[in-house]
Amino acid sequence: MAIFGSARDMSLFRSVNKEMLRKYIDTEVLFYKLNLDATSTNIYDESDKKVYTAPKLIYSIVTLEEQVWGGDDYGMELTQNATFGFLRDDLIENDLLPQIGDVLEYKSGFYEIDSFKENQFVAGKDPDSWFGGNSHGYNVSIICDAHLTRQSKLNIVQTRFGNSVASNKNTILPNNI
Repeated sequence: MAIFGSARDMSLFRSVNKEMLRKYIDTEVLFYKLNLDATSTNIYDESDKKVYTAPKLIYSIVTLEEQVWGGDDYGMELTQNATFGFLRDDLIENDLLPQIGDVLEYKSGFYEIDSFKENQFVAGKDPDSWFGGNSHGYNVSIICDAHLTRQSKLNIVQTRFGNSVASNKNTILPNNI
């Protein structure tokens, strides 16, 4: 039987992690979960208008890579990759399991999740799959790799709108227009 890594040790580790992430690092992101039930698809199982659930504010450790500007026939485009680290317990409390296609909002940018890893264990033991039972070890975090995506593609915020007189509620228009 292992000396270290018991439930009492993991409780201390869990509380220290939460305190560090909330009090000292204090970086929050908005987590938009893709709602597959409300998203309609075409015959190829693709969708132009994805639907997301209401965002939840989650504490995270964010690592941004350098911004890269690229151009083509349609104009310039900014690309950037990012890594978001979450405490697994925070995601479980908020009923969020990251999946490919979910969106994270950070510093007015929207990052679409490309992949995620769940392989950081305390004492080298995953309590869900360790042969010695679930009394030792702790699954600490979930790390998500994401890329900066266009806001117009997501339908989360309104990006295209006009300055139409018809949209002004104080203006009365004639019936014949």
